[in-house]
Amino acid sequence: MEPGSVPPRPVHRELLDLAALLVLITLATLVFAIAGPTALTTITGVGVGLFTMWRSARTGR
Repeated sequence: MEPGSVPPRPVHRELLDLAALLVLITLATLVFAIAGPTALTTITGVGVGLFTMWRSARTGR
């Protein structure tokens, strides 16, 4: 590995990120189905925020 290069992420971390994203999408879909289309912006914003925070916390490790 070159000095200063970033090591590749393990496959299990990529799969965990995928699983977390799919769970958030599923939860957003369920809440959207219950709350209706007026809540779409809020649901999408909260989902994106949660995934971004979770992903950035994992990147620091």
